[in-house]
Amino acid sequence: TLYEIPRMTLEETQQEIIPMEEAAMETTQVSAEIVSIPEGSGAPGCEETDECYIPSTLNISAGTTVVWENNDAAAHLATSGTPDGGPDGIFDSGMIMGGATYEYEFAETGEFVYYCLVHPWMIGTVIVE
Repeated sequence: TLYEIPRMTLEETQQEIIPMEEAAMETTQVSAEIVSIPEGSGAPGCEETDECYIPSTLNISAGTTVVWENNDAAAHLATSGTPDGGPDGIFDSGMIMGGATYEYEFAETGEFVYYCLVHPWMIGTVIVE
């Protein structure tokens, strides 16, 4: 032939593969916490036992995603703000239908009160440290 093709030795091949294997082993850690909206929370009374959102107060680290799971037949919301002051615009799930979820990542520290616009007795708090 006109051209000679250089052959690689086994040692040369392994040196090229090792950096790729190390890069493939790196993973990103994702943190999530679940808040349950229990069955029956659409009727007044859950606020007396602090069980409209379970847990009603959640302590998390910045960068954590909170997932609200609606385990009730009624649609609910998780809207930042208070029933007296109204929504504050930080997050709003919109209607979470029965069996559905809503996720929000808390990137900044602070105390975030939220409630259900349809059932204003349902109040919860997320504390981000």
